[in-house]
Amino acid sequence: MKTINIGNISIRCGQCQTYQTLIGFKPGEARNVYTYECENHSCEPSTTRTLVEVPRDLDEFAQRDPEWRHGAE
Repeated sequence: MKTINIGNISIRCGQCQTYQTLIGFKPGEARNVYTYECENHSCEPSTTRTLVEVPRDLDEFAQRDPEWRHGAE
């Protein structure tokens, strides 16, 4: 079975085209949710924030370090 490593994915803002930074992680029962925001200060986070859901059983990034809580809310 193939896995997904969120660390190998680049996310760009549809408004300013700047790459977004991973700022949050929330584990879930079926899917883990990663939150990204723009690296600049010109976009409003509430309108350009990106959520990426990864099936928990395929989430290589979270499985490598289950205690990782970067930017946990």
